[in-house]
Amino acid sequence: MNTDKDLDLGKIREKIDKLDSQLVELLEERLEIVQEVAQFKKQTGKRIFDEEREKEVVQKNLKRVKNKELDHYIELILKDIMDSSKEYQKFKIGISTKYVNDLDLKNKKLGYTGVPGSYAYEVLINILKNNKNLDVDSIEESKNIFHFNSHKNLVEAVHTKKIDIGILPIENSIVGEVRDSIDLINTKNIHIIGEVRHKISHNLLGLKGSKIEDIKNIYSHEQAFMQCSHFLSKHEWHLNRMTNTAISGKYIATEGKKENACIANMKTKEVYRLELLKKNINNEEENYTRFFIISSEDTVIDGSDKISIVTSANNESGALIGLLQIFYKYGLNMVNLKSRPRVNKPWEYYFYIDFEGNMSSEKVKMALEEIREKSNYLQILGNYKLYNLEIYSD
Repeated sequence: MNTDKDLDLGKIREKIDKLDSQLVELLEERLEIVQEVAQFKKQTGKRIFDEEREKEVVQKNLKRVKNKELDHYIELILKDIMDSSKEYQKFKIGISTKYVNDLDLKNKKLGYTGVPGSYAYEVLINILKNNKNLDVDSIEESKNIFHFNSHKNLVEAVHTKKIDIGILPIENSIVGEVRDSIDLINTKNIHIIGEVRHKISHNLLGLKGSKIEDIKNIYSHEQAFMQCSHFLSKHEWHLNRMTNTAISGKYIATEGKKENACIANMKTKEVYRLELLKKNINNEEENYTRFFIISSEDTVIDGSDKISIVTSANNESGALIGLLQIFYKYGLNMVNLKSRPRVNKPWEYYFYIDFEGNMSSEKVKMALEEIREKSNYLQILGNYKLYNLEIYSD
């Protein structure tokens, strides 16, 4: 066993550097072969993500580990390598698109964040009730509807195909983007197949028989607090963050204390039998949230006219403007541009871009190919359309 006197940090680091050098060479060689795999998948129409193949690769290599204490850590490294390989394949070939006539929801497993009564739940129910392919007597009692306590868990469920379709909030007209949503769809094998704009009406809800004078504590999601800040500033209440507006309604109903109230929609009032204390307390009357319909399937529905991508410019003068000029060159209307920090790369950013177009268009294909050549990262998140839903309320 080595003693402190035997240890030489410099020599230890030299060993690590030597191993790292060998690893880089092997990883580069691996990615060259991955490129061949990508071309094969492009020609044959096979999906980039093959869950069974990934499991097989991980398990096969874990059997080669001699020190079983390291199994967990090597498994994490192997999964990171697989994720990087998928990102490289996406960069090289983009998405393999399947064109369909309409959103197919029959016998599909559907998910949303929160609990019954949440805004995402409202959106999902209205999508189902507007879908002509469904014949469901009691949609809200469907066994194919699942709820998740966070955006991360919802996206993971879509990624691993535990559910087929998810409803994910992406941006609010008052306070801006839901940042974790943008990051999540960028890091997972997720595709946007539709967009819904849902009007948000926040209300102050309490227990039956309670009054505003009784209230000491308010529970809701942080987005609701920001969207109702003018009303809240008039009162000295203690604000308690919850993961979802409807969950806050369920919480105060369970607690049964008249000093507690929540900010949520009228569906939450109905589900948890709460009292309406003050209606429509938004800062702005015109308050809307964009929701993405997400899937693991690379699907484009007839009438899709918007494309979302994530890209990253090379770290050199004029690189970003060079990418943006591509949209002008091909006559494509860019409608949204946001920057987000890149994970584990301080002061480097990727750019989230929405623009008008369809993946079948030659000018879109040429623009994306040029972006792929001039950027150091490109992921096509989806080609989709806006659904103008008839609003159903009980």
